[in-house]
Amino acid sequence: MGVLYRHGNVVAGLLIPYLRAHGCTATEPEIRETYRRCTLGEISTHQLWSSLGVAATANDAGYCAQHQLNPGAREALEQLHQAGITPLVLTNDAAAWSRILRTRFDLYAERWYVSSEIGARKPSPEAFRAVRSHPGLDPAETVLVDDRPTNLIAARRPVSVRWFSPARTPPSTRSRGSARRQSAVCGSWQLSSSDQEAQVFWQSAQVPKISRVWLMSA
Repeated sequence: MGVLYRHGNVVAGLLIPYLRAHGCTATEPEIRETYRRCTLGEISTHQLWSSLGVAATANDAGYCAQHQLNPGAREALEQLHQAGITPLVLTNDAAAWSRILRTRFDLYAERWYVSSEIGARKPSPEAFRAVRSHPGLDPAETVLVDDRPTNLIAARRPVSVRWFSPARTPPSTRSRGSARRQSAVCGSWQLSSSDQEAQVFWQSAQVPKISRVWLMSA
């Protein structure tokens, strides 16, 4: 998350605070592992709440209510669709949460590739291969929008979509700390991990004529 939704680090920014508010005493590594298994489809969201000891009070609706949409994101999806550009979304999420969020925010995409449904999480190549099989997808006419350099790098081999870094060099050539501060760039459009610059991106972006598909990370 971090492209359509405000919080890029959903575990630290939303899930853990929500769990603590409901009395969860599990360690952060335990929470992260349970979340990983849930978003791979190995356990349900109900099993996640139960295994973390908060099933009596925590639930999917309450957790999803914590999420916020990046300003302009919904309008940008509509703009892409109206211009004949196919929006696809690839997200590391549980299917139940993803359905609640896209219904709540009224988000349109031709297809949502949810990690718990495809059995793979970004940045694994399997996640991008699942999208590569989308009917009619041509990598040469596809642009990936992501706020994490690791995902941009991972998508190159199985999908071979276009992307650029701000420094015009692959993110792998920068230090880890530098990569965190840098923005991910897709085509000629820059998407920063900061809330303010993400808002500017969505509100000012014009539909690029060089692509037919936008693949976005939620």
